[in-house]
Order: sequence, then C-alpha cells, then structure tokens
Amino acid sequence: MKRVLAVLLALAMVFCLCACGDGGNNTANVNTNNEANVAPEPEPEPEPEPEPPKFYNPLTGEETEEDLTGQRPIGIMMNNIEYAMPMHGNSDADILIEMNAEGNITRMIGLFQQITSKTQKIGSIRSARPYYLDWALAFDAVYISAGGSSTALKEIPKRNVVHVNALGADYGIFYRDQDRKAAGYAYEHTLFATGQGFVDHWSEVRVQTTHRDGYECSLKFTDASEAAGGTNATAITVKMNSKKATLFDYDAASKKYLISEHGDKYIDGNTNEQVSVKNVMVFYTKYWREPGGTAGTLLADMSGGDGVYICEGKMIDIKWSRTDEGGLILTKADGSPLSLMPGHTFICCADSSSGSVDAK
Repeated sequence: MKRVLAVLLALAMVFCLCACGDGGNNTANVNTNNEANVAPEPEPEPEPEPEPPKFYNPLTGEETEEDLTGQRPIGIMMNNIEYAMPMHGNSDADILIEMNAEGNITRMIGLFQQITSKTQKIGSIRSARPYYLDWALAFDAVYISAGGSSTALKEIPKRNVVHVNALGADYGIFYRDQDRKAAGYAYEHTLFATGQGFVDHWSEVRVQTTHRDGYECSLKFTDASEAAGGTNATAITVKMNSKKATLFDYDAASKKYLISEHGDKYIDGNTNEQVSVKNVMVFYTKYWREPGGTAGTLLADMSGGDGVYICEGKMIDIKWSRTDEGGLILTKADGSPLSLMPGHTFICCADSSSGSVDAK
C-alpha cells in the first residue's frame, strides 16, 4: 500500500511540474506589449544626388568638364602655303578660318577655346593681316601672330585687340623648330608653340585672359542639322581665289568632312591624320589690294554678305553679318537664326568676285 501511495505521489509531482512548464511556455507566446503590434515606420527615401551641371565649349557646342564660358579663346595665325606643310595642331582648333592673302595664297586663323598638353605643337605661326583682327574681335579672342603687316600692327592698338607677338619673346611657349630648319624649311616657317607651354605659362603672359564685360558668344548649336533640306553636298570644291581651292569630302561613317588642298590631304603633323570637321561654311568676302601696301597685301570687307552652310551631306544658302560690337551673326536665307551642329567648324572666306562653291 505504501508503495502504491509513493508511486501516486511521484506521478502527481511530475504532473505538476509539466503543468508549470506548459504555463511558462504559454506566457512566453503571449504578446502583452501593444507597441510591438504596430507596424514599424518606413525608412525615409534617400534624397537623390543632384546632377552635376553640364558645361559646353562655346565654339563647338560640345560638352566639357569645366565651365569655359568666361575664358577668352586663343586665335593663332597659321601658315597655309604648300611648301610649309604639314601644319601642326590644326585638328585641335575648334574653328579654322581660311582667308586670302597676297599672291593668291591663303592663311588660317585657328581659334582654340582651350589649349591642352595633348596638342604637341602648333604652327607654323605667321604674321598678322588687318582683316584677321575682325575674327579676334568677333570671338573676343587673344590674338597671336608672328609680327604682322604695317597696317595690321597699327590697327591692333587702335581696335583694342588683345595681342601677343610671338616674335622675340618666347614666354616659355614659342620656339624655332630646329628639325624644320635642318630639313630646309625657310626661317619664316619654323616658329611654333607647344601645348605644354600654354598649360605651364599662359597665365604668366600679361594679357587679359577672361572675356570683356558684356561679351557673349553668338554661336548657337542644335542636334539636328539645319542643312538637312538643302542640296546634295558630299564632294565640295571651294575656290578661294583664281588659283587656290580647298576640298571637302563627306565621310558618312563619321558624318564629318575630310579636308584636302594643294592636291593632297590636309594633315595635322602631330598625328599624321587628315583633318576633318563637322560644319563647313563659305562666306563670300570682298577683297581688294591695299593702297600703298607692300608685296600686294590685301584688305577685306568683313561687314557681312552671302554664303553657304554645309553639314551632313547637304548645303543651304545663308547670310553672315556683324553686330555693332563686332560679333558674328549667322542666319538662313530667310533671315531666321542659323544653328550649327556640335563639333569643329571650317570657314572659307572666298573671294566674292573670283571665288565659288561647287557641290555634288
């Protein structure tokens, strides 16, 4: 009997312990905290990072890493006669402008919004003529030449052109190319500048390198060619005068025009590659012999006139003129504003009497 009571007592104790254990588990599964039943507040969405501002080259309409709008471009007088070829740095010029000079030759002014060290050398650099001053003023550029005609040198201070004479003062930028001298080039075809020299020393040259108050570049750009409805123009011959012609052949793959002259490709001696541009314009320009000028120097009417715009295989008639401050105005034949496509531009100022444009 005692053994039965002991067994019953042991069973009772086990039952009590199990009951207590179950009670503890039930308590743990019951949530008595009202706050825990409320859904957590959603995390706030992070503020989107503001997009960095976009900057564009005023002379090409192409995107740049820094704001260049307040910086004066640099206009460099460049050689263009056959026996001085090749030129160097011409493919890096944002705008190349070809004009007639004495003896039916032509010269260029290359406009560079920014010169970097990637441009090994620039030149050869030649002397100023008075009508190139109009281009410096049109873009408020610092004008660089190797001296100039007597008329040009007199006009530079009169017209408040910011000018750097590369003759006799190298500034760490200009030099005579000894390899050219050894190769038999005439002395006047040996003056060059280096891109690295501009990077290292341009800020030391004592000229105003920022734009004058109120200046605004007049060039406008669009993503769709405004010449699209024009006549076919995939092979163009621009007759600059009675003896000099410049040729442009459209390359459909790059949508640019490849330049040739003097019966050969127009090459950049830095890369040995043919120079190409997105936009081509021809400005019919009146030239005449400078009264009392030496060696047949010319003058030119830079006030405006008719012309053509060529882009992506098409050509339309345009008009060009100047603002009271000297800036460039481009319009279509109907007088509405003309915009260019982003990219480099070549302007031929062909003689209005003996020049012409043949497009196919």
